[in-house]
Amino acid sequence: MLRANSLALLLLILSSCGYGFTSLKNPYEKKGIRTVSVDIFKNKTIEGGVEVYFTDALRLYLVSRSGKLELVRNGADAYIEGEVNSVILTPASIQMGTAATEAEGGLPAERLLATTYMVTVNVKLKMIRTKDKAILWQNSFSQSQSMNSGSYTDERSTSNVFIKESNKRETLRILSDQMMLFAVDSLLEEF
Repeated sequence: MLRANSLALLLLILSSCGYGFTSLKNPYEKKGIRTVSVDIFKNKTIEGGVEVYFTDALRLYLVSRSGKLELVRNGADAYIEGEVNSVILTPASIQMGTAATEAEGGLPAERLLATTYMVTVNVKLKMIRTKDKAILWQNSFSQSQSMNSGSYTDERSTSNVFIKESNKRETLRILSDQMMLFAVDSLLEEF
């Protein structure tokens, strides 16, 4: 009996965590929207290619979570426009070189190196009905993620630029995935 009660309590706790499945109904069907297309996002940043991450993630989640709202390439009842408005890297932690780090072949004394950054992305989305250009839904999303910058290399007297760039790309991919999952849920719940 105690075991059954414990199991019931665990299921109650897990079901009340706030996570759930998006409705499989199409909330835009009453407005004549059965199909939607996603244009490649506009990139208003200096981060080349970031628009592809966000476009691909939005398309993926529309297909996998939207139920009766069908993603098509041409002739859609509505289309979604996206803009990546900003990608901001802010140093989150800094290391100061000392005589000891310089003696060990590391960061020179009196030199600062950002060891982690906070990457913040701002994206704006609109769903527009094709026949009359009416905006059916729009929302802006902003999210941050921590990123390691790489390590000091003596040859370049700086942090390893390739590691930093690779970490930034992976962080942007993660952010696009998380943000577009939330965007599709927001779109389908009309909030």
